[in-house]
Amino acid sequence: MSSFDIFIIILTASLATILTRFLPFVIFKKSKESSEQFLLFEKVMPLMIMIILVFYTLKDIEFIEFPFGIAEIIAVLLTIFLHLKYKNIFLSIFLSTFFYMILVQFVVPKIL
Repeated sequence: MSSFDIFIIILTASLATILTRFLPFVIFKKSKESSEQFLLFEKVMPLMIMIILVFYTLKDIEFIEFPFGIAEIIAVLLTIFLHLKYKNIFLSIFLSTFFYMILVQFVVPKIL
């Protein structure tokens, strides 16, 4: 791959990133009030993110083989507990993800 090819790839990725970041602001700039669709999207986005994270976590788990998805189940239960107790989506997602990574990287391999 030549330097020019690499430059084009980086330029394309940069433009795609910039467009996805700024395009919503350009589209919704004209409306003084937020549209109902945008408000609905804003309201349900945290739930969608949590659902995606749960499915991503559980998609490849073998619940019939040791360790039976124990780390994943604990992380999901922790997410539910944190979210119900503190009602803070960022706290729920980040602490649960951090805890899950600790379990998967350090605790479960020692059990195996």
